[in-house]
Amino acid sequence: MRLDFLRPLTDSDGPFATVVLDATHDTADATEQYRLRWRDLRERLVDAGAEEPVLDLLDDAVTGAAAPDGTAGRVLVADRDRILLDRHTEIPPERGTAGWGALPDLLPVLSAVGEQVRTVVVAVDNTGGEVRSVDGWVEGVSSDSTGPVHKAGTAGPGEGGADARVEETWKRNAQAVAERVEKAVRGGNAGLLVVVGDAPARARLRDELPPASAEVMVEIENTGGTLPAQVDDTVRAAADDRREQRRIGSVTSYATASGRGEGLAVTGLAGVVAATRAHAVETLLVDRADAPGTALWLAADPTAVAESRDELAQIGAEPTVSAPAADALVRAAAAVDADVVLTGPGDDVALTDGLGAVLRFPIGPVA
Repeated sequence: MRLDFLRPLTDSDGPFATVVLDATHDTADATEQYRLRWRDLRERLVDAGAEEPVLDLLDDAVTGAAAPDGTAGRVLVADRDRILLDRHTEIPPERGTAGWGALPDLLPVLSAVGEQVRTVVVAVDNTGGEVRSVDGWVEGVSSDSTGPVHKAGTAGPGEGGADARVEETWKRNAQAVAERVEKAVRGGNAGLLVVVGDAPARARLRDELPPASAEVMVEIENTGGTLPAQVDDTVRAAADDRREQRRIGSVTSYATASGRGEGLAVTGLAGVVAATRAHAVETLLVDRADAPGTALWLAADPTAVAESRDELAQIGAEPTVSAPAADALVRAAAAVDADVVLTGPGDDVALTDGLGAVLRFPIGPVA
């Protein structure tokens, strides 16, 4: 999971309020229910010692936002000065959470937000297609060809040549769509390309796409040449599949690195802390069910973490606060552009202390 969206949190000294709540709006009394859910979470923040300026910021954010359509969740993180993170999610949380502390409560945030899969959607037919970019813009595309797009219903003298001209028009239209799709995929840094249309039109588009775009292409059977709203559920399902593929790939990479003995994987709190301080972590793995409850000491630099004040002082860092290890390590990963993977019972991987990491380079004796 990419952590770009957490980067603003690494520049604040805190303390932080973290809220994950159900923002579903699908009944007549949804607005009132939403306010009641927020009131309950707000009371939890008050009991935890949250400061009034932070509560005021959250009040304004919760009551001032437009209500989403249907089921949704919402994730907010605030410090004394501003809202640092405010995201609606497609799936509401099973239960709302509210935390106040030296660091944001990041495991609920990661579980709620999930990894973003930037997606381009294209609907193709014989006449061209429509391309929806990662930003939601929809553009109709066809070639400049004025050739016919329909074959004759019955074969007759000379119809073979006419059919060839039709097929050439189809090809040119597919080339035009492919060119626009490639720009949308590259320009939007898309990790998923969903193609809607009948099988021949999809095949023509695939043949015209560069390999990098073809590799992220997922096909949906649909005979229409537009972007019908009903494909959105299928697009979400494709994004979920891609997200899970990436997660499993990261877990597999960790298992492979662990088995090679080259020092490119560590597990356990001490090993991951040392790798974090060395800026060596490429992917941090955290077992959601077994995340360590141990507190780490932190300095101003998010990667300056240690199991004790003395250990932090030994590396020349001034201890400032302590915070749960999982939150501290996820925040440090965001600061050095590392990935995070949340593991679960179904993953065939053992993590000491609920922690592991794939490294950019070996550290310690192996190095």
